Amino acid sequence: MKKVFRNKLVVVGFVIVFLFLVLAVFAQIITKYDPTAIVVEDALLAPSADHWLGTDQLGRDVFTRLVFGARISLSVGFIAVGIATLIGVILGSIAGYYRGWLDSAIMRFVDIMLCFPVFFLLLAVIAFLEPSIFNIMIVIGLTSWMGVTRLIRAEILSLKEREFILAEHALGASSARVILRHLIPNSIGPVLVSATLGVGAAILVESSLSFLGLGVQPPTPSWGNMLIEAKATLGVAWWLTVFPGVAILFTILGFNLLGEGLREVFGYNG
Repeated sequence: MKKVFRNKLVVVGFVIVFLFLVLAVFAQIITKYDPTAIVVEDALLAPSADHWLGTDQLGRDVFTRLVFGARISLSVGFIAVGIATLIGVILGSIAGYYRGWLDSAIMRFVDIMLCFPVFFLLLAVIAFLEPSIFNIMIVIGLTSWMGVTRLIRAEILSLKEREFILAEHALGASSARVILRHLIPNSIGPVLVSATLGVGAAILVESSLSFLGLGVQPPTPSWGNMLIEAKATLGVAWWLTVFPGVAILFTILGFNLLGEGLREVFGYNG
């Protein structure tokens, strides 16, 4: 941990991510406004002491919607990446450890999945499903596991011939024990880097889907649907587009800095 927090990129990224996590977790304490309450007489108010980031065309407080939207974006990012990482670790471990026809079958399936343009695949799947937070998490997770699979497979291929693994086999350890107790834990560094970078990518995908009307549906606040709602007043209320855009920018920047810092710490160059 000392080595991790000596890295400047990790520290800066961690501070940014931690700030947004605090805003998301304590949203109901931080702000006194309801994110969905319509107050027509307060429509399109500029940033002020009462409304720190102004109000939208329905009189809803932008700061309130921003911090509640952080809950949605971060939840989607963490859960989608959790699903993708779990699938990738399982398939990559099996492919790397057992090799043979099983490895070939898994990796050819990975190659097929990588041939599809992921965003258009997401659009196609979401179009057939009811747009909801749950569906978005699942779909993003199920379409972004391929990189983790290839990564964990490569790590296990390099680890399985090491002396401590051969010693485990000589002592009669089962394949499950070798994979779960030794191979996966020793491959966790690169996987952690990939997962950290993946959270930022998942947040960007969720925001893009919500911007296109296929993600989180109003009145639930999401940074993506806040941007699409602000399009009608782009020339009148600049704050409606600037602040959600800045939130997306800094959140993704925070995760990317954190991921790059961890990459340096673990010495992973993939």
